[in-house]
Amino acid sequence: MNIIEEIKNLELIIKESKSLPGTSKVMVDKKRSLEIIKEVIANLPSECDEAGMVTRQKEAIIDQADKEAARIRSYADEESSTMREIAKRDAAGIISEAEEKAEKMLQETSIIEAANKRSEEIIIDAQSQSENIITNAQQESNRLLEESEKISIDRRDGADNYAKEVLYALEERISTILGQVRSGLDLLDEPAENVGIEKNS
Repeated sequence: MNIIEEIKNLELIIKESKSLPGTSKVMVDKKRSLEIIKEVIANLPSECDEAGMVTRQKEAIIDQADKEAARIRSYADEESSTMREIAKRDAAGIISEAEEKAEKMLQETSIIEAANKRSEEIIIDAQSQSENIITNAQQESNRLLEESEKISIDRRDGADNYAKEVLYALEERISTILGQVRSGLDLLDEPAENVGIEKNS
């Protein structure tokens, strides 16, 4: 039997108790009422455990979000490193190819000046392409890192909001229960003359 049912039982005892003539007070079954209150008090720790469980769930969600963010960051770092290596390799290949073409042009043409100029243009163009590849790789790496940070923040915010909602609901339930218990205790704390009247009857 849970706390709510015990409180309802206490409420039923109070409703069914006989009223004292000429007053709004009633004679309450003290023994049964105290048994119910003891049962409510005994079950309160389980309600508190539920709050602790919600907190642990929140911590587990945050931990999972941190792990996921770390995994994404690691992936982004690896991708960035791989892309930079590929970019450097491609750039080196383009420059090497350009140098070979320039050398070949020098060897095949008698117009050395024109060949030198063309070779310089090819090398400059190759260098420009390599710089663009490296820049694009760095931009993609930064985008992946920003995305991983955003995912981590979104998951943390979601975990916080979920925990707040559950804890607010639980706080409201426990406040209601404690109010009902306090009302029951107030009834049991009526002046001793009420108990005397019950015994005489």
